[in-house]
Amino acid sequence: MIPMEAVLPAAAAGALIGLAVRAAWPAKPDLASVLDRLDARHTTAALPTAAPAGPRTLPERLGTRLLGEFGVRISLPTKDLSLLRISPAEHLGKRVLFTLYGLLAPQLLQALLVVAGTPLPFTLPAVCSLALGVLFWLAPGRDVKRAAAAARLIVRHAAASYLERVALARIANSGAAQALTQTAEVGDGWIFARMRQVFSQAELSGVTPWDALKQLGEELDIPELTRPADTLALAGDGAAVYATLQAQARQLRIALLSDSKAEANAASASMVLPVTFGVILMLTFVMIPVTSTILSS
Repeated sequence: MIPMEAVLPAAAAGALIGLAVRAAWPAKPDLASVLDRLDARHTTAALPTAAPAGPRTLPERLGTRLLGEFGVRISLPTKDLSLLRISPAEHLGKRVLFTLYGLLAPQLLQALLVVAGTPLPFTLPAVCSLALGVLFWLAPGRDVKRAAAAARLIVRHAAASYLERVALARIANSGAAQALTQTAEVGDGWIFARMRQVFSQAELSGVTPWDALKQLGEELDIPELTRPADTLALAGDGAAVYATLQAQARQLRIALLSDSKAEANAASASMVLPVTFGVILMLTFVMIPVTSTILSS
């Protein structure tokens, strides 16, 4: 007969797995929502920025179902996800699956230990499940935040170069729209590819390039892209715009240099303790034989 201590964790694990499968199972579409999507009057004028959806994975299906049920109550870093080109549904699905794994792993281990005859105290697996569940829920969000910060740093370097090129194109009597679009065509980074996509969609939608660039900067939470858009939206003569864009590029490069110095100082400060500990350890190993010889004599 299987002990009850093994049945309860296994039953809890099965219930959680069943809820995850039920959430990932495609739901029947609501007729009203389908008709709203088909109605052209409900379409928005916003520029589409997401890439065409490919084969939907389990995390994405699970996240889509959860967003459909609790979308308003769930807070996600949408700007960071848009910058990293990760769908909110996929991110949410991964977080939920990781959390389920953290909750189930200690319970399944407890069930195996009960069957083997060496169970742990009941509170220990429960506390471990809660701790791992919270840790695995927060870990993907922290990774997204770190990756988004690194991506924004790359965009800031690209924006400084982009500002200078736009300024040169504007002083050469290129129009504001022409300066933005043609300058983006010479870039080879992913942010320039995103800008070219946005400008192409803006041309088809009848949106001005500076409005499209401003929308992209607000969507990705990158003010370095919204400032030149505001400047060119009020574009006057080429010389005035050239001076403004050059000043913005200069300020951005100074800010990047200050950030680099701050990171270097932080890295140097973080190395003080390991280096000090290594020196003390080396001196200890050097002094042990000498001290032993002195004491023995």
